[in-house]
Amino acid sequence: MSKRVHILSAVNAANISKDGSTYTIRDVCCAVDGIVMNRRLYPADQLAAGFATLEGKPAPAGHPKNAAGQHISALNGEALASAWIGSYARNARHAAGRTLVDVVVNESQARAHPKGLQLVARLDAAIAGTNVEPVHVSTGLMLDEIKANGESNGKAYDTVASNLRYDHLAILVDEIGAGTPEEGVGMFLNSAGQAEEVEAAALNAAEPEDKRHAGLMGWIRKLVTNGGDVSFDQIVDGIRALLPKEAYPREVFQRYVVWADYANDKLFRQDYAVGSDGSVAFISDPVEVTRKVEYQPVTNSQRDDPVKDKILAALNAAGINTASLDDAQLLTAYNSLVTKPGQDALTAANSKLAELELAANAAKDAELTALATELAVNTSLKPEDFKAMGLERCKELKANAKAAPIVPGTPAANAAADEFAGYDLNKLEA
Repeated sequence: MSKRVHILSAVNAANISKDGSTYTIRDVCCAVDGIVMNRRLYPADQLAAGFATLEGKPAPAGHPKNAAGQHISALNGEALASAWIGSYARNARHAAGRTLVDVVVNESQARAHPKGLQLVARLDAAIAGTNVEPVHVSTGLMLDEIKANGESNGKAYDTVASNLRYDHLAILVDEIGAGTPEEGVGMFLNSAGQAEEVEAAALNAAEPEDKRHAGLMGWIRKLVTNGGDVSFDQIVDGIRALLPKEAYPREVFQRYVVWADYANDKLFRQDYAVGSDGSVAFISDPVEVTRKVEYQPVTNSQRDDPVKDKILAALNAAGINTASLDDAQLLTAYNSLVTKPGQDALTAANSKLAELELAANAAKDAELTALATELAVNTSLKPEDFKAMGLERCKELKANAKAAPIVPGTPAANAAADEFAGYDLNKLEA
């Protein structure tokens, strides 16, 4: 689905210069790799593919409109007649994760338009240092929207921007606040004469990234603490209050922050601590650092944690379905997988022990059976009777030669009675 978008951004007043009758507004940031605005992701590859369409495009005073109040292309004749102030985009580029462009303003052409006069006065004030407030601009572009869910730099998105085509870079002469501009809201009249909705988005090029939960330990810490009691916004506000006027935080980690001094174009790292009341304090001196960018193969645009990728790979290799598992369930499943070899070894050991115990019991039972059978000889007791006494008792009986007593009815008793065989008591009476 095609979409018209106006993206607001701000330019540091220190980036404005003049050479003869030409003003230059340097390093206007139009977009940042991986930024999410209005729940839409702007991927690095799409920004890199689309920046060239910004080269040479007009930089009118505000977003051009026709007589009916509808937004129109800056290349439209009506737009050139009403909003052209002798300015255009030059040196479009995509570098260090940002789409940048310089805006060139011809002073004589700008002065021919009422809004151009305002702009010249504003640019002169910036150069003189009498007005150091940022100059606001708004990039007008078309994009194709792709439905996709995910998260980038801690922000969720529902769609992904693709096939970016820049139309213009509007200079917002009248100062506005830092919020989303009402200027960007309305209807756009496309080349076919059809009205389309215009979406407004605010790009804070100085918006810090939340990297407190980067890496495996940070991910686990996030699961355990559920993100912590102090919000990211609270921490950032506290850090901003401690920084010099011409500085802003770039990346906020668990124990330190990387902040930029855009007056001197330098980066610094500084440790901080958060009190129980949510207050923030620096606990070290700033150390100047440089930014190092690394590129790795993309395995899934919705994840940027290689450790988490390895966890998912291990679970998938073990045949565990991870599609419906959240982060906490993934960690539980992975822990179970890691401890499984130990559990299997314990089960095998217990099985072996049970096998040895069974063999030992069988040997004892065989010994008891043999001994009970031996002791039952010449007795009226049966082997089962001796077995009931147990192995130790049977061993004791055998050791002491204490066989069970002979009772009447045994073969020995019958043999003793044979000596009276054939004796007739009636013969005595004769």
